[in-house]
Amino acid sequence: MSAHLVDAIEVLDSRHDRRGFSCGIRELDDYLNRFARQHASTRVSRTYVAVNGTTILGFYSLAMAAIRKDHLPAIHQTKFPNFPLHVARLAQLAVDIRFQRQGIGELLLANALTRCLDLSDEIGMVGVIVNAKNDTAKQFYERFEFDQLADSPLTLWIPISALTHFK
Repeated sequence: MSAHLVDAIEVLDSRHDRRGFSCGIRELDDYLNRFARQHASTRVSRTYVAVNGTTILGFYSLAMAAIRKDHLPAIHQTKFPNFPLHVARLAQLAVDIRFQRQGIGELLLANALTRCLDLSDEIGMVGVIVNAKNDTAKQFYERFEFDQLADSPLTLWIPISALTHFK
């Protein structure tokens, strides 16, 4: 089995089987089951699901955020003005435990980053940030050129300019 199991990556809606999803991290499972659709209806965030039929193989959520330039890695701090900088926040990313280690996480991340790159053509944003849930998640994001922020060991960022290879 591999990422070829994914029929589509689409916006979460009522036809998707949220209750059948479990990634092994209660916080992420609870988010999908209890808050993802509520956040979408209030426009707090938008959740996208990798599906096979109505089965959710994995999901991610995106939201907008702002960050001060002095929180960025030092190499990037001189590039931006001194006011809150707009970024996309990859708020959640998880793969059902039955489908982990089959490339679905990478597929979801590439989809999310491509979506952010496309959005950056429409509105201003300087990058994407993510709060890794643990060191294993942090290592996953670092494989894709995410850098740790200066003030938080589990918060990482990638500049928009680094996303062009995801298209």
